[in-house]
Amino acid sequence: MNSLRLPAVSVLLATLFASPLCRAAEPSPLYVDCRGDRTTAPTVILESGAFGTSADWARVLDDLAVGGRVCAYDRAGVGASPPRTGGESVTAIATELAALLDSLGETGPVILVGHSNGALYIETFAAMWPQRVAGLVYINGVTSDDLNDPTLMGYLKQERFIANLVAFVGDIGLAPLIAPAVVKAEDLPPDAARRKIDFLTQPARLHVARDEDRGVIPGLSTAQNLGGSPPQIPTVVLVGQIYPDVFSSKAWRAAETASAERATTHWILQANGATHVSPLSRDRAWVVAAVDWLRSLPGADIGH
Repeated sequence: MNSLRLPAVSVLLATLFASPLCRAAEPSPLYVDCRGDRTTAPTVILESGAFGTSADWARVLDDLAVGGRVCAYDRAGVGASPPRTGGESVTAIATELAALLDSLGETGPVILVGHSNGALYIETFAAMWPQRVAGLVYINGVTSDDLNDPTLMGYLKQERFIANLVAFVGDIGLAPLIAPAVVKAEDLPPDAARRKIDFLTQPARLHVARDEDRGVIPGLSTAQNLGGSPPQIPTVVLVGQIYPDVFSSKAWRAAETASAERATTHWILQANGATHVSPLSRDRAWVVAAVDWLRSLPGADIGH
């Protein structure tokens, strides 16, 4: 939420031994919404931000499905997915995503698109399994580069307070009064709006989303220790800002673009006038452009 908004070896060993790649593939229990036909282009996987679900991507899913297969999913314990059996660490969430890809038959590298805190999850995944990633898109993303700016860390601490407040609102029964207005502002299609409201009015699921948010700040250090997103992975950063010249916007832009600038192949999209969430609806053309560019790169169809 922008301006409102283990050592590496031990982490890698623990996650690799627990990896679904070491076990026979099984159907994933996670809720997933896949659209479009398989093509030679990599499948696109959409990762939501804090308190986000696959419903938030409804309009983006339709647009990206024109060019190939695209899937959005609900993390364990969030949206329509069953409860999580492990913790809310970034490595646990990345391992859940690896299991989901296995269950979907995605043996080749995929394009990962992460919005807000979702960028941290795909950054972690890319650091753990770079061979499974054909490209990265960070949309107003939170990544390990935020650790370098005390101002941004202050914003993330504010976000933790907001997450606690959202869970409290759910606990005292006020969520059904607030959720419809929040979802209306997202401009979701009717079915997606219904699913998002259903999620936002379930206290137990709001607790999971809150706990995920609590794991973001320690997760930044984990992702950094893992090395962050590898520079060989083509990376697109979309920075959506209403007031790009204010101090907070400049700070976010510097951190958000750092990962792209390290990548050998990259593209930075400055979406002036876009809000933190509008690239998922009104301004989704930026997301489509980013994905289409990654799909068009030489070698993007490796493994498909």
